[in-house]
Formats: sequence, C-alpha cells, structure tokens
Amino acid sequence: MPAANRQAYFASALKVLAEQGFTGLNVGALCRDLGVTSGSFYHHFGGWPGFVEQLLDHWENRQVLILHEGSFGTGGPAADFAALMDLTLGLPHEAEAAIRAWAMNDETVRAAQNRVDSARLRTVGKAVAGIVGDRAVARTLTALGMAMLVGHQQLASAGEHGELTALLGEYTRLVHSRASQVRTRRCRAPASP
Repeated sequence: MPAANRQAYFASALKVLAEQGFTGLNVGALCRDLGVTSGSFYHHFGGWPGFVEQLLDHWENRQVLILHEGSFGTGGPAADFAALMDLTLGLPHEAEAAIRAWAMNDETVRAAQNRVDSARLRTVGKAVAGIVGDRAVARTLTALGMAMLVGHQQLASAGEHGELTALLGEYTRLVHSRASQVRTRRCRAPASP
C-alpha cells in the first residue's frame, strides 16, 4: 500500500466531510479513501483526538497561509477586500458546512469554528472599514458578508449550488457603494462650531 502523509489525510478528511458530513468521517473512511491501513493513520496521529486537533489546526491556518502567500496587506483596503473575495470563492464550502454542523456536537470543533469565524470577521472587517471609513457601517457590512457566506455554505451542502461569484460581486458593489454614501454624508454634514 502507498504511504500517505498528513496533508493527504487532511485533504481526504475535507473530501469526506464534503461528501458524507461529519458523521461519515472516521479512521476507516480515511484509510479506504487513501488506500492505506489504519496503522498508517495511528502512526501519523496516535489516535482520533490527535487527528481531529491537527485537522482543525490545518483548516484554521489555511486562510492565514493563503493570505500570507499572496500580496494581502500590501495594496490597501480595496485590494485586500478583493483578495478576500477571491479566497472566499476557493473555500471548501461543503466541508466547511459539515465542520459547522460538527461544531454543534463537539466542543473542540466548536472552539476552532469560533476562532475561524472571529478571524474572518476581524480580517474582512478591517478591509471593509478601510473602504467605507465608518466603523459602525463596516461592522454591519462585515456581519452581512459572514451571514452570506454561512448561508451559501449551508445551501451548497444541501446540493443548492447558488452563484457565489454573483453574490460576492453584489456584496463588493454594496461595500463600495456604502463608501461613497458615507463620503457624501460627511461632505453634506454642517461644520461644527
């Protein structure tokens, strides 16, 4: 049987999550998918808890690594926002929906999900605030974007593959239109005495 490395196990786990949900994710499913024995699994992870911890770390750090490898943070808020929208298109949406369902049943997974959600809210929020120039509006727009992402992922996991590209395009137009509205409102405001 061929050898499998940790990355292969993580890729397989995301595939199983996307296709079967968290209830289908187990040692046997991973080993069958990779064509390896369970000894390989235990060699790499020691057991199920070790695997889950490393899988969640892999998933949690994926976004950070992708942004780090790109030019995120060097081109200004609009470029950062565009990079985040591109990253969003490439997320494993069905697997992420399964992770969210798993989080409802497992405290360790829930903690990782909360960290990922918080990191996404901070990262997108910073880019949106840089574009619109108003923190309150940015918080609302960021929450709307997160709701859109989670809603899309839930629909995608149910076989409803909406047009995420179109949704993100509308979201991008909304964010940029709010920037011009905030600027117009500030220009019209009477000067303070």
